[in-house]
Amino acid sequence: MIPLSQLLLRFKSLTNTEKVKKQIISEELSNILGFQIPLEVVSFSKNTLFLKVQPIIKSEIFLRKIEIIKKIQSLPGLGYIQDIK
Repeated sequence: MIPLSQLLLRFKSLTNTEKVKKQIISEELSNILGFQIPLEVVSFSKNTLFLKVQPIIKSEIFLRKIEIIKKIQSLPGLGYIQDIK
């Protein structure tokens, strides 16, 4: 019989947690927009990405919405994101 700890080792490298996804999204948005997007303002539900940022930042995001969505969809585990609000 294989010990449980040995079986769980294969799941150690999986990065599907919500915090990791938020961090990846935050980093990509920061790279695209040229300024830092804090991890705390990023959330997602079903197929929508929600950003709680200032209106001027939201305007910049909506100007580049298609580019941002394509980039986020290309990231592993985030292909289901279809909209930004």
